[in-house]
Formats: sequence, structure tokens, C-alpha cells
Amino acid sequence: MQERKANVGILTEREPVLIVEDTKENQDLLSGLCRRLGVVSEVAENGKVALDMAEKKKYSLFIVDLMMPVMDGKTFIEKIKHVYPEAIILVQTALDSSETIIQVMKMGVFDYIIKPIDPELFSTSLFKAFDYLYLRTFEHEQSLAAGMKIRNQIEWLSYKDTLRIAAKDNVDTKSIYNLKTSLAQGAGFGSLVTLIDMMMSSVEKSGDKYTVDAQIIDLINTNNGYCRQQLDGLYSAADIMEQDVSLENHTGAELVADLPDIFARVVPFLAEKKLSLTYPELRENCRIHYNKEKVSLILEELLVNAYKYAAEGSAINVFTHISEGYFWVSVKNDIRIKPYGGVPANMEKLVLEPFFRIQPPDETAARFERIGFGLGLAVADYVMKKHNGLMIIHDVKDLTGEKERTCVLAEMLFPVDRGREV
Repeated sequence: MQERKANVGILTEREPVLIVEDTKENQDLLSGLCRRLGVVSEVAENGKVALDMAEKKKYSLFIVDLMMPVMDGKTFIEKIKHVYPEAIILVQTALDSSETIIQVMKMGVFDYIIKPIDPELFSTSLFKAFDYLYLRTFEHEQSLAAGMKIRNQIEWLSYKDTLRIAAKDNVDTKSIYNLKTSLAQGAGFGSLVTLIDMMMSSVEKSGDKYTVDAQIIDLINTNNGYCRQQLDGLYSAADIMEQDVSLENHTGAELVADLPDIFARVVPFLAEKKLSLTYPELRENCRIHYNKEKVSLILEELLVNAYKYAAEGSAINVFTHISEGYFWVSVKNDIRIKPYGGVPANMEKLVLEPFFRIQPPDETAARFERIGFGLGLAVADYVMKKHNGLMIIHDVKDLTGEKERTCVLAEMLFPVDRGREV
């Protein structure tokens, strides 16, 4: 809570909250509550004064009373929305009838606060608005860089395509089939070999029987299960690379609505690292074409990848937006600084290659990861190509908190069908 208040305080030093309220008592109450929550605020006694202030200074959000002299709250909201369509507004109202609330929300406000003001409910609404502002600001920053990322990725793909002889013989498919064959013929995994070496160094032989430490056998048995699971994932990856991908008509809203089900298998494990997961709020819908089965698989893989490299106690955020003719689905995670878990610019393309890893991942993910061996992102990249889309993974600087943080964005870009109405 203290860290959250500090982050909000830093944000509102640059862009304060504007309290639009005519009553001195309520001005003092709201200002005092904001101070207690670490929020910097300013006051305007009516809508006209507030508009004049908003012309000269940028505000993070507005807390607006509906009933005021000179210019009431409804008129102010209409005018401020005309100038700043994305303005975030919390409305105060003494009327809590469903009809009043519906009319208030139709004005495009973020939330409403019933008078008399309950400090606990007020703080919940205020921080919820700041969470929304944070996510929207982050998405906007990434959208500004979208064009350059897409151009770089297309240039890289064009270069790679000149090296391909045929789909069956391309380097991605060959690498996976070679490794699959090697493992199927008995080549072991590093940890399993180590455990067997440990067993053989401590085993005692008596006649035609061996005595082995039970703990080592338990570890071998557990690790053998992981190896079988990863081998199944390897066969699955090979199948995906070999299969045609049939695309169906869907919308961005359908994909967003399916995310909780897509992530359901992995979500229970997030608690072990105290990771939270936030889902996107879709503000603009579009028509896209994708294969639900394949996209679900690689979206789950992106969440697993975020889990493996995320800093303990941090948040994994999922964003969506439309930019440059694509519907973007982005999975963001904070990284562990030691060892460094990010994706520097000179390795953005390499991490999409089969078997390539910058740093060792969190191996606890082996219990639930479907595609191991560093193949997950390569498969995701392959599937997105089959969707005529792009797969991009890169570092970003998050400047919205108290300190600058390095985060990783793994992004899937689906071409938007502009020819059909949603």
C-alpha cells in the first residue's frame, strides 16, 4: 500500500487530481482524503473555473460534483470530454437511484461516488481509477513505438524468408525434428544425467542387488516425469510446425473474453511466486482471423514465459490495443535484475530462435509448461506467421512508478480485417 501511494504521489506531482466542488466543507474533505492517500490535488469551485485551469495545466483525473453554480458538473463533463475525450472522471452524487447512476455513467465517466463520502469507498474508487490510468498510459507509450517495431520485425522476417528453401526444410523445423529424434533415441536431459551420476556414486552393491538412497530415487522419478512432459511438448511442437493452421472469423473482444479460460491452467501456480495477473479492458473492438486452439496454446506459453522470468511479488499485465493495422495482445512482466532476465535489443530476434535462451529460466515451470527446451517462443513466432501476423518480444522502460524499471513485453500482432464490420 505504501509503495502504491508513493507511485501515485509521484504521478500526481506532475499531473494533480482536480477536485471540482463548490462547497468548502466538501473541498476540505476531498483534499484531506487525497493527502492521506498520498495524492496531490487542486480545487476548482465550479465547472467554468475547472475548464480554465484544465486549459493551462494537465490533470491526471477529475473528481466532479454534479450540482454546482455557474457551470454544473454535467455541463463541465460534456465540455471537458469534447477537449479531452479520454479524461478520467469520478462523479459525486447524492442520488443513488439506478436511473441517476445510469445517466451518470452514460456521460462517459469512469466511476461514481455516493454522498456522503465514505473514505474507504473513496480510496477504492480513486486507486481503481489510477490503475486504469497507469495501464492506459503504458499502452499509449507502447503504441508510439509500435510502427518502428513492426518495420524492424518485417525486415527481419523478409531476410529470414530469403534463407528458407521450403517449409519442410526450414531451419526451425529441422532443429525441432533433429532434437526430437535425438531425445527419442535415448539422449538424456542434463538434470536427469546428474541425478543418475549421483546415484551411481553413492550406490552400494551386495551380491546381485543395489542399495540406493531413497531420496535420490524420488528425485529421479520426479525429474523423469518432467522429462516425459517436456518430451510430449517437443512432439507437440513438431506437430504444430508440421500442421496447416486454419483461420476462423473472430473479434478482439472474443479473444479477450477467452483469456481467463486460456490462462486457467497456469494461474494457480502464480501464487507460488506471489505474482498478480491483470486482464485487459477492451476499448476498441475489431474483426480478426485466428485459430482458437493454436492461439490459446501460444498465449498460455507467453504467460508461462512471463512466470519464468518475472520478479517475485510483481505483476503480470495483459494489454490489448489497435495500432498500425494490427490488433496487439501484449504480456508484460517485471524482470529479476539478478540474473538479468530481460531481452536487450541485440537479442530480440535471437530469443525467437529454437533452443535459444539468454538466461536460465525458473525451472519450477517444468511442472506445467507444455513446450520446453526454449522452444515456446519459437513455436509462438511460427504460429503468428501462419496467421499473417507478427511475434515481438523486447525490453521496455516503465517510468510510471517511483523508480525506473525494466520490463519485458511479449506481443502478438493479428492483422485487423478492415473490410468487415464488427
